Amino acid sequence: MKTILLLSLFAVPLAANDIVYLHGKVQKEDGTAPGKSGVIQLACKGVDPVRLSNSGKNGSFYIRVERDDFNHVARSLPATTTDVGGGTVVSGQCVLQAVVPDYQSSAVDFSNYTIGKDLQLPPITLKKK
Repeated sequence: MKTILLLSLFAVPLAANDIVYLHGKVQKEDGTAPGKSGVIQLACKGVDPVRLSNSGKNGSFYIRVERDDFNHVARSLPATTTDVGGGTVVSGQCVLQAVVPDYQSSAVDFSNYTIGKDLQLPPITLKKK
């Protein structure tokens, strides 16, 4: 009896993390839209940045992530379904930032970021270089 119970516990698949789409906005220091599209990337200490999405000229973008039971970003997922790979695990010091020509980007720190119920990211602000 104990063996059957033990085997049935291993047969039950583990619950997967939720996949959510987070909405963000890139803006200039004065709060206006950048007027240029940009690359939204995840930069983690010690590895090359990974492109997650693109922002439109109005600054709006979405990224697809897995969230854990504590509403933290567990890993970023590929930008499109044609991307190959399992995504990027968010561990250690990782930030979300924008790459827009002629601008320097602020960053959203994902190392301790808690996803809100509205699935909105804080704005990413661009400062003229």
